[in-house]
Amino acid sequence: MLKLFIDKFFCTEIEQYLSRFRKKILISSPEDDEFSEPWDVAVLSERSFDKTTSIESLKKEFAFCKLFFVPSTFYSPRIHRDDVIVFSDKNTLVNNLISILTILVKADSYKRQFDTVSIYREPVFAGDEIKPFLRRFRMLRNSPVSILFVSERGTEPFHFARFLYPELEMEEIDCSVLNRESLRIFLEGDRIKGGFLMYPHQMLFINNIDALEKDDLVYLYSFINLHADFPVIASCAKENRERVKSVLDLYDTVEIPPVRNRREDIPFILSSLISQMAQAHNLKLSFPTRKTIELCKNYSWPGNYTQMREFTQSYCLNGPLKAIEGFLNGVEYIEEEEQLPDLNVFQNQLKMTTEEILVKKVMALTQNNRKKAASLLGISYKSLSKKLKLYNGGDEE
Repeated sequence: MLKLFIDKFFCTEIEQYLSRFRKKILISSPEDDEFSEPWDVAVLSERSFDKTTSIESLKKEFAFCKLFFVPSTFYSPRIHRDDVIVFSDKNTLVNNLISILTILVKADSYKRQFDTVSIYREPVFAGDEIKPFLRRFRMLRNSPVSILFVSERGTEPFHFARFLYPELEMEEIDCSVLNRESLRIFLEGDRIKGGFLMYPHQMLFINNIDALEKDDLVYLYSFINLHADFPVIASCAKENRERVKSVLDLYDTVEIPPVRNRREDIPFILSSLISQMAQAHNLKLSFPTRKTIELCKNYSWPGNYTQMREFTQSYCLNGPLKAIEGFLNGVEYIEEEEQLPDLNVFQNQLKMTTEEILVKKVMALTQNNRKKAASLLGISYKSLSKKLKLYNGGDEE
């Protein structure tokens, strides 16, 4: 949502002309100061600064501001720039302000639509196995109470929060960095400054609520639901579910499925991640072999989506062998018995995948000289021919 700061000296005088934007932008009140919100546009009067003030000093006070409306008495050649609009009287200011806000609101709407499409195309939602869950999941939009995501580490639940309300601007609170006192001050404010909920918001995602003590969990739920008139989603780690069990019934709880529960989606997720990585870093597209894909499908992915992104990054930048090492490093993610892979199946698949990568590497080094490659690998020519025939059709593109 676009945020407009109007100088308190003529805030009431101008605000009446902006009624058409009331539900589309956040407009400051006379009590607001420049530090209460990351304002996008600032309208300033002569009384808000002296004539020696520079645009650089304004930028320090309004760090996120994209555009300044300033009186003509403030104008000087050194501030003749694209992010400053000069006005000589109230009528000029109102007319220019309405025109600019109309353009900015429309641009913000287009950006929001584009972001909505981007959310649906997020790699974590690739594949058909996840679709039945997402159809049921979408019904949570009608929940009369706040929503709680319970998930394993690495699931990255904020993607699911954005999926649930793609048209809303999501703001996030991370409870792992807030203690009891800072949580209350952050939400309620103090004598000097109002708290988070004093200002309008579209949607709130509260991450890691399991980092809070029991009393704080109840306070958080009670305070948010008493004061918030917008969707609120919280998340906690599955392994800490017992710690927050006392407040689970207060939320509409949903468990986000781990990656290993949707194995048929894994090739699609990897393909989407690789395409995303290649585009972001201008890399040549190189997709895994069939053996590597089968290995990925038989792996338990205890680090879930986060681990898959790490695997993809290593694969794109360092090659398949280095990426496969990540499976072994992924042991540190394992926290439950069900996160363990089937050792026999995984071990056999790992052996075959590593063998295929090594054989293809040797064939490249020997310029496809099978006799020399067989000698280097310590196997017979006939065995090498059988392996190459087996790999045929599974080459990396």
